[in-house]
Amino acid sequence: MAKNVQISCSYQVEEDRILMRARLQDKDARMWMTRRMTLQFLASIGKIFDHLTGTEAQPTEQRQAVNEFRRESAMSTANLNQPYEEEGLVPFPADGPMLVKKLNVAALKTGGVQLTLTGNGPDGVRLNLGEKELHAVVHMLNQTAEKAQWALGAHLTKSTGVTVAGPAKPRVVN
Repeated sequence: MAKNVQISCSYQVEEDRILMRARLQDKDARMWMTRRMTLQFLASIGKIFDHLTGTEAQPTEQRQAVNEFRRESAMSTANLNQPYEEEGLVPFPADGPMLVKKLNVAALKTGGVQLTLTGNGPDGVRLNLGEKELHAVVHMLNQTAEKAQWALGAHLTKSTGVTVAGPAKPRVVN
């Protein structure tokens, strides 16, 4: 991920929410992602990847092929097995995880994106991510939503550029 940034996602059964944590230098940013916010983010991510790859004007099939290739490339180098290191970090917000009510995505001049997650207060969490890091975050959210049995795949279409793992289709032999 970007320098000094580490992100983890875990499903919290008692809250029926995803706890997203981001290690930002000396802070442990903790955010609750509801099913609705996760779905909205994943549903819009295809357009974001199209912008990052410069394929907005291409036919749908070409955009999907480019995004799939770049996703596979990003995931082949991602280290998703490293444990989240929270030692020595100051919890942010101090009174518990922030319930994400708004998620804004802005393009950076460096080619990446800035995710801004905000709740009720004026302070939010800003994550500057490159394309590979964004693919990893989408992957983690997908996996965590699948573990939560949120069935997001029924709401995401091929046009989003996001595929949600699900049970394999049964094969019929005639």
